[in-house]
Amino acid sequence: MQPTLAQQPLNPAQIHFLQTLQFVKTDEMMQELQQVVSDFYFKKMEEEADKWWDENNMTDRRLQEMFHNSHYRTTYK
Repeated sequence: MQPTLAQQPLNPAQIHFLQTLQFVKTDEMMQELQQVVSDFYFKKMEEEADKWWDENNMTDRRLQEMFHNSHYRTTYK
């Protein structure tokens, strides 16, 4: 049986991140840290999207065709 997320030990990066939280003393500092982390993940997501775009030889036209040919409605009987 695989341990749940709560049962897994922290890795060195997680421990380091938690240790840096001791320096967060105000709500403003916490909001700034949240923004930095959010920006970091947004940048990583953008990099992955760009990589997918390049690997799949995407163009705006192909993307429009994909959406045009997609059916999002649920058929009800």
